[in-house]
Amino acid sequence: MNILVIDDSALIRAILTRTLSPIGAVHAPGDLQGARDLLGFRSGACDMDVVLLDLEMPELDGLSFLRDLRAQPHLADLSVIMVTSTQETERLDDAFAAGANDYVTKPAHDNVLRARTLNAARLTRALRAAKDRERDLAAANAQLAHLSLTDALTGLANRRAFDTQYEQALALAQRSARPTTLIMADIDHFKRYNDALGHPAGDECLRRVADVLRASCQRRTDLASRYGGEEFALLLLDTDPRGAHEVAGRIHAALEAAAIPHPDHPLGRVTLSLGLASTAAPDLKDAADEALYRAKARGRNRTEEW
Repeated sequence: MNILVIDDSALIRAILTRTLSPIGAVHAPGDLQGARDLLGFRSGACDMDVVLLDLEMPELDGLSFLRDLRAQPHLADLSVIMVTSTQETERLDDAFAAGANDYVTKPAHDNVLRARTLNAARLTRALRAAKDRERDLAAANAQLAHLSLTDALTGLANRRAFDTQYEQALALAQRSARPTTLIMADIDHFKRYNDALGHPAGDECLRRVADVLRASCQRRTDLASRYGGEEFALLLLDTDPRGAHEVAGRIHAALEAAAIPHPDHPLGRVTLSLGLASTAAPDLKDAADEALYRAKARGRNRTEEW
Protein backbone atom coordinates (compact mmCIF):
# COMPACT_ATOMS: atom_id res chain seq x y z
CA MET A 1 0.00 0.00 0.00
CA ASN A 2 1.20 3.54 -0.81
CA ILE A 3 0.17 6.22 1.68
CA LEU A 4 0.63 9.92 1.01
CA VAL A 5 0.78 12.30 3.96
CA ILE A 6 0.25 16.01 3.23
CA ASP A 7 0.86 18.24 6.23
CA ASP A 8 2.77 21.47 6.73
CA SER A 9 4.12 20.30 10.10
CA ALA A 10 7.29 18.22 9.97
CA LEU A 11 6.43 16.84 13.40
CA ILE A 12 2.98 15.66 12.30
CA ARG A 13 4.48 14.14 9.15
CA ALA A 14 7.00 12.24 11.28
CA ILE A 15 4.32 11.01 13.68
CA LEU A 16 2.01 9.86 10.89
CA THR A 17 4.90 8.18 9.07
CA ARG A 18 5.91 6.27 12.19
CA THR A 19 2.30 5.27 12.91
CA LEU A 20 1.41 4.15 9.40
CA SER A 21 4.69 2.52 8.32
CA PRO A 22 3.61 -0.92 9.65
CA ILE A 23 0.78 -1.06 7.11
CA GLY A 24 2.40 0.45 4.00
CA ALA A 25 4.95 2.69 2.35
CA VAL A 26 4.48 6.22 3.63
CA HIS A 27 5.37 9.21 1.44
CA ALA A 28 5.53 12.54 3.25
CA PRO A 29 6.93 15.33 1.04
CA GLY A 30 7.98 18.57 2.67
CA ASP A 31 5.97 20.82 0.35
CA LEU A 32 2.80 20.81 -1.72
CA GLN A 33 4.67 20.62 -5.02
CA GLY A 34 6.18 17.33 -3.92
CA ALA A 35 2.67 16.11 -3.13
CA ARG A 36 1.43 17.24 -6.53
CA ASP A 37 4.26 15.34 -8.23
CA LEU A 38 3.47 12.14 -6.31
CA LEU A 39 -0.19 12.53 -7.24
CA GLY A 40 0.70 12.94 -10.91
CA PHE A 41 -0.81 16.39 -11.42
CA ARG A 42 1.44 16.78 -14.46
CA SER A 43 1.97 13.18 -15.56
CA GLY A 44 -1.58 11.92 -15.06
CA ALA A 45 -0.27 8.80 -13.29
CA CYS A 46 -0.45 8.00 -9.59
CA ASP A 47 0.17 4.85 -7.57
CA MET A 48 -0.98 6.22 -4.21
CA ASP A 49 -3.74 4.24 -2.49
CA VAL A 50 -4.79 6.78 0.14
CA VAL A 51 -4.05 10.40 1.05
CA LEU A 52 -4.05 11.86 4.55
CA LEU A 53 -4.53 15.59 4.04
CA ASP A 54 -4.26 18.29 6.71
CA LEU A 55 -7.37 20.44 6.70
CA GLU A 56 -5.56 23.57 7.92
CA MET A 57 -2.35 24.57 6.12
CA PRO A 58 -0.87 28.09 5.82
CA GLU A 59 0.31 27.84 2.18
CA LEU A 60 -2.90 26.40 0.77
CA ASP A 61 -5.73 25.15 2.96
CA GLY A 62 -6.64 21.51 2.71
CA LEU A 63 -10.04 22.16 1.12
CA SER A 64 -8.48 24.06 -1.79
CA PHE A 65 -5.90 21.34 -2.30
CA LEU A 66 -8.61 18.69 -2.16
CA ARG A 67 -10.60 20.51 -4.83
CA ASP A 68 -7.48 20.66 -7.01
CA LEU A 69 -6.97 16.94 -6.45
CA ARG A 70 -10.54 16.03 -7.39
CA ALA A 71 -10.21 18.10 -10.56
CA GLN A 72 -7.67 15.52 -11.78
CA PRO A 73 -9.61 12.77 -13.63
CA HIS A 74 -7.07 10.07 -12.79
CA LEU A 75 -7.54 10.73 -9.06
CA ALA A 76 -11.32 10.33 -9.02
CA ASP A 77 -11.11 7.01 -7.18
CA LEU A 78 -8.34 7.94 -4.75
CA SER A 79 -9.50 7.91 -1.13
CA VAL A 80 -8.75 11.04 0.91
CA ILE A 81 -8.82 11.23 4.70
CA MET A 82 -8.87 14.73 6.16
CA VAL A 83 -6.70 15.19 9.22
CA THR A 84 -8.05 17.97 11.41
CA SER A 85 -7.80 19.44 14.87
CA THR A 86 -11.38 20.65 14.71
CA GLN A 87 -14.74 18.92 14.67
CA GLU A 88 -16.65 21.92 13.38
CA THR A 89 -19.55 20.46 11.46
CA GLU A 90 -19.54 23.15 8.78
CA ARG A 91 -15.85 22.64 7.96
CA LEU A 92 -16.26 18.88 7.80
CA ASP A 93 -19.35 19.23 5.62
CA ASP A 94 -17.31 21.37 3.24
CA ALA A 95 -14.59 18.73 3.18
CA PHE A 96 -17.01 15.94 2.31
CA ALA A 97 -18.66 18.14 -0.31
CA ALA A 98 -15.21 18.73 -1.84
CA GLY A 99 -14.60 14.97 -2.12
CA ALA A 100 -13.19 13.73 1.19
CA ASN A 101 -13.95 10.11 2.07
CA ASP A 102 -13.27 10.21 5.81
CA TYR A 103 -11.66 12.28 8.55
CA VAL A 104 -9.61 11.81 11.72
CA THR A 105 -8.96 14.31 14.47
CA LYS A 106 -5.61 15.09 16.01
CA PRO A 107 -4.33 13.32 17.97
CA ALA A 108 -5.71 10.09 16.52
CA HIS A 109 -5.35 6.75 18.25
CA ASP A 110 -2.78 4.66 16.36
CA ASN A 111 -5.05 1.67 15.84
CA VAL A 112 -7.95 3.86 14.73
CA LEU A 113 -5.73 5.73 12.29
CA ARG A 114 -4.36 2.50 10.80
CA ALA A 115 -7.81 0.94 10.52
CA ARG A 116 -9.29 3.97 8.75
CA THR A 117 -6.29 4.24 6.45
CA LEU A 118 -6.56 0.54 5.54
CA ASN A 119 -10.28 0.85 4.85
CA ALA A 120 -9.73 3.92 2.68
CA ALA A 121 -6.99 2.17 0.71
CA ARG A 122 -9.20 -0.87 0.19
CA LEU A 123 -11.93 1.43 -1.15
CA THR A 124 -9.48 2.95 -3.64
CA ARG A 125 -8.36 -0.47 -4.84
CA ALA A 126 -11.93 -1.75 -5.07
CA LEU A 127 -13.01 1.23 -7.18
CA ARG A 128 -9.97 0.88 -9.44
CA ALA A 129 -10.57 -2.86 -9.83
CA ALA A 130 -14.20 -2.23 -10.72
CA LYS A 131 -13.17 0.27 -13.40
CA ASP A 132 -10.61 -2.19 -14.75
CA ARG A 133 -13.32 -4.85 -14.98
CA GLU A 134 -15.63 -2.39 -16.73
CA ARG A 135 -12.89 -1.54 -19.24
CA ASP A 136 -12.14 -5.23 -19.82
CA LEU A 137 -15.83 -5.98 -20.27
CA ALA A 138 -16.27 -3.08 -22.68
CA ALA A 139 -13.25 -4.24 -24.68
CA ALA A 140 -14.56 -7.81 -24.74
CA ASN A 141 -18.00 -6.63 -25.86
CA ALA A 142 -16.45 -4.49 -28.58
CA GLN A 143 -14.41 -7.48 -29.74
CA LEU A 144 -17.49 -9.71 -29.80
CA ALA A 145 -19.43 -7.08 -31.72
CA HIS A 146 -16.59 -6.85 -34.23
CA LEU A 147 -16.39 -10.62 -34.59
CA SER A 148 -20.15 -10.89 -35.07
CA LEU A 149 -19.83 -8.58 -38.08
CA THR A 150 -16.64 -10.07 -39.54
CA ASP A 151 -16.18 -13.04 -41.85
CA ALA A 152 -13.85 -15.41 -40.01
CA LEU A 153 -12.08 -16.66 -43.14
CA THR A 154 -11.38 -13.44 -45.02
CA GLY A 155 -11.56 -10.76 -42.36
CA LEU A 156 -14.01 -8.76 -44.49
CA ALA A 157 -17.40 -7.69 -43.27
CA ASN A 158 -19.81 -10.62 -43.22
CA ARG A 159 -23.31 -10.91 -44.68
CA ARG A 160 -24.91 -9.62 -41.48
CA ALA A 161 -22.76 -6.48 -41.55
CA PHE A 162 -23.49 -6.00 -45.25
CA ASP A 163 -27.27 -6.31 -44.79
CA THR A 164 -27.21 -3.74 -41.99
CA GLN A 165 -25.13 -1.20 -43.87
CA TYR A 166 -27.01 -1.84 -47.10
CA GLU A 167 -30.28 -0.68 -45.56
CA GLN A 168 -28.56 2.33 -44.02
CA ALA A 169 -26.93 3.21 -47.33
CA LEU A 170 -30.26 3.10 -49.16
CA ALA A 171 -31.86 5.37 -46.55
CA LEU A 172 -28.94 7.80 -46.74
CA ALA A 173 -29.03 7.86 -50.53
CA GLN A 174 -32.74 8.62 -50.44
CA ARG A 175 -32.30 11.47 -47.96
CA SER A 176 -29.25 13.02 -49.59
CA ALA A 177 -30.12 12.36 -53.23
CA ARG A 178 -26.51 11.17 -53.63
CA PRO A 179 -25.90 7.89 -55.47
CA THR A 180 -24.80 4.65 -53.85
CA THR A 181 -23.37 1.92 -56.05
CA LEU A 182 -23.20 -1.79 -55.35
CA ILE A 183 -20.66 -4.09 -56.99
CA MET A 184 -21.31 -7.83 -56.80
CA ALA A 185 -18.20 -9.92 -57.45
CA ASP A 186 -17.83 -13.64 -58.07
CA ILE A 187 -14.64 -15.68 -58.50
CA ASP A 188 -14.63 -17.25 -61.94
CA HIS A 189 -14.52 -21.06 -62.13
CA PHE A 190 -14.09 -21.36 -58.39
CA LYS A 191 -15.52 -24.90 -58.24
CA ARG A 192 -12.85 -25.95 -60.72
CA TYR A 193 -10.25 -24.31 -58.48
CA ASN A 194 -11.39 -26.35 -55.47
CA ASP A 195 -11.60 -29.52 -57.53
CA ALA A 196 -8.08 -29.05 -58.85
CA LEU A 197 -6.30 -27.82 -55.71
CA GLY A 198 -8.51 -28.75 -52.77
CA HIS A 199 -10.51 -26.75 -50.27
CA PRO A 200 -7.56 -25.51 -48.15
CA ALA A 201 -6.14 -23.91 -51.29
CA GLY A 202 -9.61 -22.58 -52.04
CA ASP A 203 -9.74 -20.91 -48.64
CA GLU A 204 -6.37 -19.29 -49.26
CA CYS A 205 -7.62 -18.09 -52.64
CA LEU A 206 -10.63 -16.48 -50.96
CA ARG A 207 -8.35 -14.70 -48.52
CA ARG A 208 -6.10 -13.36 -51.27
CA VAL A 209 -9.06 -12.14 -53.31
CA ALA A 210 -10.46 -10.51 -50.17
CA ASP A 211 -7.16 -8.68 -49.72
CA VAL A 212 -7.47 -7.28 -53.23
CA LEU A 213 -11.03 -6.12 -52.62
CA ARG A 214 -10.12 -4.56 -49.28
CA ALA A 215 -7.25 -2.63 -50.84
CA SER A 216 -9.49 -1.44 -53.66
CA CYS A 217 -11.98 0.14 -51.22
CA GLN A 218 -9.91 3.19 -50.43
CA ARG A 219 -12.43 5.35 -48.56
CA ARG A 220 -13.56 4.89 -44.99
CA THR A 221 -17.18 4.78 -46.14
CA ASP A 222 -16.58 1.93 -48.63
CA LEU A 223 -17.59 -1.54 -47.44
CA ALA A 224 -16.08 -4.75 -48.79
CA SER A 225 -17.90 -7.86 -47.59
CA ARG A 226 -18.07 -11.58 -48.20
CA TYR A 227 -21.59 -12.12 -49.43
CA GLY A 228 -21.48 -15.90 -49.41
CA GLY A 229 -19.29 -18.69 -50.77
CA GLU A 230 -17.05 -17.22 -53.45
CA GLU A 231 -19.26 -14.13 -53.90
CA PHE A 232 -18.40 -10.70 -52.54
CA ALA A 233 -20.21 -7.37 -52.33
CA LEU A 234 -18.76 -3.87 -52.39
CA LEU A 235 -20.99 -1.07 -51.16
CA LEU A 236 -19.78 2.35 -52.33
CA LEU A 237 -21.51 5.35 -50.77
CA ASP A 238 -21.69 8.66 -52.60
CA THR A 239 -20.40 6.92 -55.73
CA ASP A 240 -21.93 7.02 -59.21
CA PRO A 241 -21.43 4.27 -61.80
CA ARG A 242 -18.45 6.06 -63.29
CA GLY A 243 -16.67 6.04 -59.95
CA ALA A 244 -17.64 2.41 -59.42
CA HIS A 245 -16.11 1.48 -62.79
CA GLU A 246 -12.84 3.03 -61.59
CA VAL A 247 -12.97 0.79 -58.51
CA ALA A 248 -13.75 -2.22 -60.70
CA GLY A 249 -10.81 -1.37 -62.94
CA ARG A 250 -8.49 -1.30 -59.91
CA ILE A 251 -9.78 -4.70 -58.84
CA HIS A 252 -9.17 -6.32 -62.23
CA ALA A 253 -5.69 -4.74 -62.44
CA ALA A 254 -4.76 -5.82 -58.92
CA LEU A 255 -5.89 -9.39 -59.53
CA GLU A 256 -3.92 -9.53 -62.75
CA ALA A 257 -0.85 -8.27 -60.90
CA ALA A 258 -1.40 -10.78 -58.08
CA ALA A 259 -1.45 -13.59 -60.66
CA ILE A 260 -3.00 -16.16 -58.34
CA PRO A 261 -2.51 -19.46 -60.24
CA HIS A 262 -5.67 -21.28 -61.38
CA PRO A 263 -4.83 -24.52 -63.17
CA ASP A 264 -8.30 -24.93 -64.70
CA HIS A 265 -8.92 -21.39 -65.94
CA PRO A 266 -8.43 -20.35 -69.57
CA LEU A 267 -6.11 -17.56 -68.41
CA GLY A 268 -4.28 -19.73 -65.89
CA ARG A 269 -4.98 -17.29 -63.07
CA VAL A 270 -7.82 -16.27 -60.77
CA THR A 271 -10.22 -13.64 -62.13
CA LEU A 272 -13.43 -11.99 -61.01
CA SER A 273 -16.67 -11.19 -62.76
CA LEU A 274 -18.25 -7.96 -61.54
CA GLY A 275 -21.75 -6.60 -61.81
CA LEU A 276 -22.56 -3.07 -60.69
CA ALA A 277 -25.69 -1.04 -60.23
CA SER A 278 -26.48 2.31 -58.65
CA THR A 279 -29.46 3.48 -56.62
CA ALA A 280 -31.08 4.62 -59.86
CA ALA A 281 -32.08 0.95 -60.25
CA PRO A 282 -35.47 -0.16 -58.86
CA ASP A 283 -33.79 -2.80 -56.67
CA LEU A 284 -30.08 -2.34 -56.14
CA LYS A 285 -29.20 -5.94 -55.24
CA ASP A 286 -31.31 -7.49 -57.99
CA ALA A 287 -29.83 -5.10 -60.54
CA ALA A 288 -26.25 -5.82 -59.46
CA ASP A 289 -26.95 -9.57 -59.52
CA GLU A 290 -28.38 -9.24 -63.01
CA ALA A 291 -25.29 -7.37 -64.17
CA LEU A 292 -23.05 -10.02 -62.58
CA TYR A 293 -24.93 -12.79 -64.37
CA ARG A 294 -24.42 -10.92 -67.63
CA ALA A 295 -20.68 -10.60 -66.94
CA LYS A 296 -20.51 -14.37 -66.43
CA ALA A 297 -22.51 -15.04 -69.57
CA ARG A 298 -20.34 -12.75 -71.69
CA GLY A 299 -17.05 -14.46 -70.93
CA ARG A 300 -16.15 -13.67 -67.29
CA ASN A 301 -13.23 -11.52 -66.09
CA ARG A 302 -15.20 -8.41 -66.91
CA THR A 303 -17.49 -5.76 -65.46
CA GLU A 304 -21.06 -5.25 -66.54
CA GLU A 305 -23.36 -2.44 -65.47
CA TRP A 306 -27.11 -2.75 -65.02
